[in-house]
Amino acid sequence: MAETKRYGLGNQLDIEQILLEAKHRWLRPAEICEILQNYKRFHISSEPATTPPGGSLFLFDRKVLRYFRKDGHNWRKKKDGKTVKEAHERLKAGSVDVLHCYYAHGEENENFQRRSYWMLEE
Repeated sequence: MAETKRYGLGNQLDIEQILLEAKHRWLRPAEICEILQNYKRFHISSEPATTPPGGSLFLFDRKVLRYFRKDGHNWRKKKDGKTVKEAHERLKAGSVDVLHCYYAHGEENENFQRRSYWMLEE
């Protein structure tokens, strides 16, 4: 039987509570890991949402839905004026790198952000 890793927190996190809090604050890496490890409990979106409001949370299979970033919002562009300017980071839970995070800022409101996460390969 496969062993499930828990990053950063000893107890299993309450996913329902995490989803409620996601509407009002950024999730911690351990919380994001909990959601991604339990992806079978969620609806996997087959199409990108159209102009989703702040606080929305979607799960995509990025190998199936290649253009999941095309959500209808205007994101800040690079100097070429075409490509969305995204920052790329690795996030830790505890002391272990566990997540990739790509984030972009809104064109009209720089406080509006899109963050995309996925688990690092072991």
